[in-house]
Amino acid sequence: MAHLNDDDRGQIILIAALALAVTFIGLALVVNSAIYTQNLASRGEVAGSNDALEMRAMVETSVGHGITAANKYNYSTQTTLETGVRESIGTVSTQTERQRVTSGTLVNVTLAGSPTYGTRIAQTNTSLFESGEATPSADWMVRERATRPGDGTNATRRFVINATQLPSSGSEFVVIANGTGGNPKWTMRVWGDVGPSGTVNVEVDTPSGTQTCAVPIEEPYAHIDVTGGTVQGEPCLALQGGSFDGRFAHGVGDEYNISYESGDQIKGNYSMVVRDSKRAYTLDTAPASPFSTTAIYDVTVRYRYDTSNLRYEAKIRVAPGEPDAS
Repeated sequence: MAHLNDDDRGQIILIAALALAVTFIGLALVVNSAIYTQNLASRGEVAGSNDALEMRAMVETSVGHGITAANKYNYSTQTTLETGVRESIGTVSTQTERQRVTSGTLVNVTLAGSPTYGTRIAQTNTSLFESGEATPSADWMVRERATRPGDGTNATRRFVINATQLPSSGSEFVVIANGTGGNPKWTMRVWGDVGPSGTVNVEVDTPSGTQTCAVPIEEPYAHIDVTGGTVQGEPCLALQGGSFDGRFAHGVGDEYNISYESGDQIKGNYSMVVRDSKRAYTLDTAPASPFSTTAIYDVTVRYRYDTSNLRYEAKIRVAPGEPDAS
């Protein structure tokens, strides 16, 4: 019968201890990897986590550009819209992976389910903001019953005005989001001058108060991002949140009508996307102006970021131009 001396026993115990240590380290890495997958946003110290989150932001921006392009150029049917967005997402996935593959990182982006459809309302030629009827009206309803969905997201986004001519004080162009069922209304008035030494004035009334912003302008047109809350690319407090919340249609309830008043006092173009697909009080199809067409309101994409020690997966809702999209 073979016998082990004390030295042999010591070596066996040492080898066994090392094997157990390696096993525990491996298990710890597996467990930590799973934790990081679920809680990456709160674990900035994890190697590669900042890169994963930065790439997520880039993906969201790029997919948003794809939605905007599809709504502008592929609006004929829902099928062509979805095809355009899928191709755009495929391009985003390929390009992001090419940027990272040399560092041993794999990135994948795919469309999760079908897009949410709505309506794009636009005027693309440079003309007065009147209705598209045979006898145009300066005071008219652009949208009837824009309805917020049950998840609390906005009913209207990417509402942008580019004006080559502004009305003077006393004859302001007015946009109204009028709540239905006796709810209060949100009102925006615009006036000023374009060109050298000009000024764009935006005044907003909401149930919580009234505020005005005035922005100098040197360009031959005024750019007002109504839902984005900027004028000439600069923050306009009258259109933003905070103690005075002037966000478009804020405080008027879940259903409202969108109307223009004094549309014959302003000239240029505009565009907006609404969440539901009810008919607008405009011509039904492009290229007549103003017009309404089917549009993609938002999409959800699956985003996956893999390295040798990190896996991050998330679903990202993309609604370009919606202030509270996430």
